[in-house]
Amino acid sequence: MTHLSSYPWHITGVGAIGSLWASALTTNGISVRLLLKDEPQLQRYQSAEGILIHDGKHNISIQPKAFRPTQDPGKIKHLLICSKAYDTLDAVLPWRQNLAHDAVILLLQNGMGSAQTLQRSLPNANIYCATSTDGAWRKGPFEVVRAGSGKTLIGSFSDHLDSAEIPPAINALLDKLDQQPCLKLAWHTDIRTPLWHKLAINSVINALTAIYQCTNGELIQHPQAWPRLQQLCIETQDVMARVGIVPMGQGLLNTSRRVLQLTAANKSSMLQDCQAGRATEIDAINGYIIQQGALYHLPCAAHKQICEDLRRICATLALQNGAQGSL
Repeated sequence: MTHLSSYPWHITGVGAIGSLWASALTTNGISVRLLLKDEPQLQRYQSAEGILIHDGKHNISIQPKAFRPTQDPGKIKHLLICSKAYDTLDAVLPWRQNLAHDAVILLLQNGMGSAQTLQRSLPNANIYCATSTDGAWRKGPFEVVRAGSGKTLIGSFSDHLDSAEIPPAINALLDKLDQQPCLKLAWHTDIRTPLWHKLAINSVINALTAIYQCTNGELIQHPQAWPRLQQLCIETQDVMARVGIVPMGQGLLNTSRRVLQLTAANKSSMLQDCQAGRATEIDAINGYIIQQGALYHLPCAAHKQICEDLRRICATLALQNGAQGSL
């Protein structure tokens, strides 16, 4: 009989964070298998000859087995989902026949709402959520630069799970991930609170950087963006209070200003997605706050305007990029 801890971690959504985790797990002796979207992505992975992580003074190369749908990746007992929130079901359902009924499913994504969507599709699934302050960005296909070392909090999401009970598969991660590129992990008995706190910060920063096409630090002195950020903070805190989330110790505005200062040169993922013509996670971030606010009849006017402005900016950029491509 195969011991639970000997099963590999299957990873879907092999972008910057998914690649970082694949490298950390592999380096620390934990078996990894990659679940890729399609044949073209598998070919890009094969051409890259694996994953390359630039982690400060270290360059770490790994070559875990990779699979596309229609290939058999084996029984999936441990699944890490790092895909975009809006891609969650599309990332998981092609592998449903391989998914063990008692699989441990760990979501590590921006935004909220995807865990609820996945639970509705897989009502008996054991779903856990994580939120991280690690920084990483893609330099090229399966080539990732670690931009900052943070901390990842993990906790149970499914209602049938005991929030104080750490499953053996996750407990093994808490114990083993100490070699470069190390991940600092901790169990949290109320993961909903840190998920909301990160959502709140992302909701007042990310879309504004995309709308005004600026780095994080430039928001602080921006004459149009900064007043909008302040209004977003007020609305977000109102929603958080209604849904019973403990407020941030320094307040959302002060916390957001500190994040902007610490990440001043960074481009948010939403800005990068908008510039690249990719779909954004606006619905899982600002859209989720609007949705939760509506349950308490809160208008969330600033968030609604942000969503409208972002969609208009992204559409304009897409047209401009299309026009340039045709020249």
